[in-house]
Amino acid sequence: MRILVAEDNPVTAAYIRAVFERYGWSVEVALDGARALELIERERFDAVLVDWILPRYDGIDVLQAIRQQSHQVQPYVAIVTVVDSDAARQYCLACGANDFFTKPIDPDIVIESIEEYYRTSQRQ
Repeated sequence: MRILVAEDNPVTAAYIRAVFERYGWSVEVALDGARALELIERERFDAVLVDWILPRYDGIDVLQAIRQQSHQVQPYVAIVTVVDSDAARQYCLACGANDFFTKPIDPDIVIESIEEYYRTSQRQ
């Protein structure tokens, strides 16, 4: 599994990277939205975890750019944020996110969500 983590806090990004790499997944990190957009234009990712509030393009901008790409199976995209409200969750899901996680994230729940997305997409 190839993962893009778009997170402007280097400590948080390193933690998320370490968790996914221990799981055996390949991880690329972008510390701002512009870098995340560059990477998604050049490379194919199976999943993207993107912080909602990023410098130089926010997580919704990154999400919308991903959703505009034409791939048979769209990558899983989750918004990660400190904003913990039902309204924020509903907004991000309505924008096309597959899931919404508040920080600090529970890696097991994130991994299960990604795996469920791919189990479901393979059946379609």
